[in-house]
Amino acid sequence: MSSYRYDKKVDRGLRDVADLKANGVFEMVAEEIPAGSGVPRPSEPTVGLESTFNKVWTWLREEKQNKSSDERAVDIFNALSQKRERVENWGYYVIGSLLNACLLEDKDDCVRMHDVIRDMALWIASDIERDEQNFFVQTVAQLSKAPEIGKWEGVRRVSLMANHIEHLSETPSCSNLRTLFLGSNLLSTISIGFFQSMPNLTVLDLSNNISLLGLPRDVCKLVSLQYLNLSQTGIKALPTELKALVKLRYLNLECTDSLYLPPHGVISCFPMMHVLRMLWCGSSEQEAEDCILSRDESLVDELQCLKELNVLTVTIRSAAALERLSSFQRMQSSTRALHLEFFHDSKLVIVGVFPSLANMKNLETVYISDCGSLEEMQIDWERELQKMQAPNNLAHVATTERPFRSLSRVYVEGCLSLRNLNWLILAQNLTYLSVSNCPKMVEVASVEKLPEVPEVVENLNPFAKLKAVDLLYLPRLKSFYCNAPPLPSVKDVRVTGCPFLEKRPASQF
Repeated sequence: MSSYRYDKKVDRGLRDVADLKANGVFEMVAEEIPAGSGVPRPSEPTVGLESTFNKVWTWLREEKQNKSSDERAVDIFNALSQKRERVENWGYYVIGSLLNACLLEDKDDCVRMHDVIRDMALWIASDIERDEQNFFVQTVAQLSKAPEIGKWEGVRRVSLMANHIEHLSETPSCSNLRTLFLGSNLLSTISIGFFQSMPNLTVLDLSNNISLLGLPRDVCKLVSLQYLNLSQTGIKALPTELKALVKLRYLNLECTDSLYLPPHGVISCFPMMHVLRMLWCGSSEQEAEDCILSRDESLVDELQCLKELNVLTVTIRSAAALERLSSFQRMQSSTRALHLEFFHDSKLVIVGVFPSLANMKNLETVYISDCGSLEEMQIDWERELQKMQAPNNLAHVATTERPFRSLSRVYVEGCLSLRNLNWLILAQNLTYLSVSNCPKMVEVASVEKLPEVPEVVENLNPFAKLKAVDLLYLPRLKSFYCNAPPLPSVKDVRVTGCPFLEKRPASQF
C-alpha cells in the first residue's frame, strides 16, 4: 500500500470516528481488527541474531553484494580496515536496527532493500537535490542500450545496473560525474573515447558483465578514479595504461577466469591501494608449471610494494609462492581470503613451516582446490607448542595466540590424494566446512593424531563453533571427527556420495 493511500484511509477513518462520537454511537468507534493480508512477523529473540549480523557484515564488506558504494564508500572502507573490531560492532548495530525497522530484509546470505523502500529513498534523494540533478537512475529497466548522452550531462551519479545494455558506443560529456554503475548488464564493448570526458569519476563498477573482454586504452583518462570493480567479467587483458590510475584504492578482479593477470609492474603502481581482490583471477589449466611459479612469485613481489594494503584476497598456485607471500608481515595482516590451487610443486604442506601462514590473523576464508598431488597438510606441533607456551599461562596464550584465529569458512575440492584435514583442529572459530571430490580421504580429523602434545589438546575445543558441514562425493570417508564426542553446534549437515556416512544422523557430528 502506498503512503498516499494509507494517509487517505487514516484520514477517512478519523473523520468517521469523529462523526460517531458526535452522535454518541460509542459502541461502533472501536471496530474489530480485520484479518491481516500479510504474514505475521513475530519479534525475534536475541539468540541467533549474531548469525544474521555475520551475514549482514559479510554483505557489507563483500563487494559482490555491495550495491550502495559510491565515492564516500572508499573512505568508509579505509576506516573499516583500520579499526575492524570497533566498526564491526557499529555495523552490527546499524544493520540490525535497519532490519528491525524493516528497512532491510534478511534474504539467504545477504540483506536486501524492498523495492518500495528503495523507490522511496530514490524519490527523497531526487527531491532534495532536484535542482542540482545529481542522480540519474534506471536500474532493472529492461534497457537494451544506454540512455541518450544528453541525459548524462551535469549528473554526478549514474546507475544503469541490471539492464540488457550491450554496447557503449557514444562519448558522453560528464565533467561532474563521480559515480557510474554499469554492473549486471550484457556489455561486450566500450568504445574508445567513452571515458575521455570523465575527469572526476571516482567510482566505476563494471562487474558481472561476462561478455566484456577488454577496456579501452583511454581508461587512463580517469585520473580521479579510486574504485574499480571488474569482477565476474570476461576481460582477457588489462591495458598497461592502468598505471596512470595512481589514486586507485580499491580494485576487484575476482572471478575473472580469462584474465592472465595484470601486466607486470601495474599492481605496484598503486601506492594508495587499500583493498585488492584477486580470488579466482586467471586460469592456469593450460599453462606450464614453470609459468605458474614465475607468475605467482612475481605477483607476490608486486604485492609487497603496496604499503597501504589492508584487505587482500588472492589465488596462489604454488607452494613456493605461498611461502613467499606468508613471509611478509603486511601480507599476514591483510590477507582475508586465500585460494590454494593446483600446487604441482608439493605433495606435503606443513602448516607452520611456511612462516606465519597459520597466524594470518585476519584470514577468514580458505579455498583449496584441484591440488591433485597434495597428500597431507601436516601440523608442526612442536613449532606451534613453542609459540603457544608461556610460563604458568598456557590456557590464556592458547586462546590469544592460536593460529587461524579468524578462520571461519573452509572449502576443499578436487584434491585427489588428500587424506585428512587435521590442521583444522587449530581453527577454533570455524563455522562452515565443505569437502568434496577427495576420493582418498578417510577422515576429516582425528584427536588420536595429537597424543604427543597433551597440554595443547587440553586447551583446544575443536569444531566447537562449527554450524554447517557439506560432505560430497567422498567414497572412503568413514568419520568426520574420529573418536570424539558429538558436536552440538552443528545444525546443518549435507552428505552426498559418502556411503559410510549417509545413514548417520546429524546428531553424531
